[in-house]
Amino acid sequence: MHSVDEKRNKRINKLTLLFSEGNMDMDIVIPQAIELIEEYQSASAYNILALAHKRLGNYTTAQDIYKKLLISNPKNTMFLGNLGNIYNDIGMLEKAEECFKRTLEIDSKNFNIIISLGNLFATTGRLDEALLSFNMILDAHDEITPAQLDDTNYRIAEVYRQKGDDFIDKAIQHFNLSNHPLSSAHRLELIYKSKSKNIYCKAEKDINTKGELNPLLAAVQTHASIRYDISDNNLFCKDPFKYIYHAKLTDKEGFNEALVDNLLAVKNRLSSTDQKLLYNGQQSAGDFLLSHDSSVKTIKNIILNRIKNYKNDHAHFSDGFIERWPENSILHGWVIDIKKGGNIGSHMHKLGWLSGSLYLKLEKPPNSNQGNIIFDLSGASYPEDSKFFPSKEFNIEKGDIVLFPSSIFHKTVPLDSEENRITLAFDVKPIF
Repeated sequence: MHSVDEKRNKRINKLTLLFSEGNMDMDIVIPQAIELIEEYQSASAYNILALAHKRLGNYTTAQDIYKKLLISNPKNTMFLGNLGNIYNDIGMLEKAEECFKRTLEIDSKNFNIIISLGNLFATTGRLDEALLSFNMILDAHDEITPAQLDDTNYRIAEVYRQKGDDFIDKAIQHFNLSNHPLSSAHRLELIYKSKSKNIYCKAEKDINTKGELNPLLAAVQTHASIRYDISDNNLFCKDPFKYIYHAKLTDKEGFNEALVDNLLAVKNRLSSTDQKLLYNGQQSAGDFLLSHDSSVKTIKNIILNRIKNYKNDHAHFSDGFIERWPENSILHGWVIDIKKGGNIGSHMHKLGWLSGSLYLKLEKPPNSNQGNIIFDLSGASYPEDSKFFPSKEFNIEKGDIVLFPSSIFHKTVPLDSEENRITLAFDVKPIF
C-alpha cells in the first residue's frame, strides 16, 4: 500500500510541476490529469484538469468541472475558491462573491481568497469592505509570508488612494511599506499631487536612480516636466504622441457586422462594474477576452496581429516602452457602452504597457466630432498651475482601431446620438 501511495504522489507531483512551470502544451497535461483521475480519483488531478482548461481559455469547461465536483464535495475550499476566480475573471461578480464567502466560512484564514474578495469589493466600489478584508491579513501578520505582507500593503494603499484626498498620507505610508512594481509610481503620484516641488524632485530622482519605468511614472513625470519647467526624465516614453496608431479593421482579417453582433451578445451576458470616470455608460466586469466564444477568439487574434505589427514597426525606437517591452504579458479587454449624453473622463492605464480601443458601434452626424478620442498630457486632477499641456484629437468611426502607450491620458468627446457608442478597450499588461 505504501508503494502505491508513493507512486501516486510521485505522479501527482510530476503533473503539478509540469503545470506550474507554465508548460502551455496542455495536450500533455490534460491526458495525464485524466489518467490520474481514472486511477485514483485525485482531487489535485481534478483541479489541474480544470486549471488546464482555464489556461486554454475553456472557461465553460473549467467551470463545469468545479461545479460537478462541488456537488459531492461542497466544502472543498480549493474547488470553491477556483470556481470563484473563474466567475470573477469572466465578469460574473455576484457568483464570484458567493464562492469566496462560502470558502471563508469554511477556512477563515485563506489568504488567497481574502485577497480575491477584497479585490472584488474594491472593484465594485465597496472600499470600506475591501479595507476590512485586507486588514484581516495584517491582523494575522505572524501567519503570512513577507511577500504576502508586502502585497497586502500595496492593496491597502490602493484602497486609500481611491478613497480620496483625505487619505493620501495613509496611502503614501502603505505604498512605502510595499515593494510591488507599481508602489513607487503611486507614491510619486501622491507626493506630486500633495507635496512641494522639492519633495517631489527628490522622490523622482530616487526612483530614476533605480531605473524604474512604467506608464504611471511616465504620466506623472511628463506632467511635472511641463508644470515645473524641468527635464522630462521618465524612462518609459517621453513623446507618446508619436506612438499613437490609428487604422481601420478590414473584412479580410475577419472584422464584419456578424462578428460585431456576436461580440455585443457576449457583452450583454456579463456583469458591469463601477467606473467613476464613465458618465452615463457601463463597463463590463472581468476580462472580456477570456471568453471561449468563437467571436471573442476572432477579435482577440485580430488585436494580437495588429499589436505584433505595431511592435515590428517601432522596433528601431529607443524609448524604454519599446526596448524594455515585457517578456511576459497578457491581453486584457473590457467593453465600454456609452449612452446618449455620455462620455469618459481623462485617464490613463497604469496597469498596461500598450493600450488600445476598437470601435464596435458608433453613429454620429456627418462632420461631427461626437465620440472622438482626445489624447493629452494632463489628467487625473494633477495641478496645472496655468501651464499649457498639448493634446490631439482623433476622428473615430465604427471599425477603427487605435493603439497607444498606456502612459498617455485620453478621454472622449460627449455623445449626442440616440445610438450607443460601444468600444472594446484593451491593455497589454505585464505579468509581474
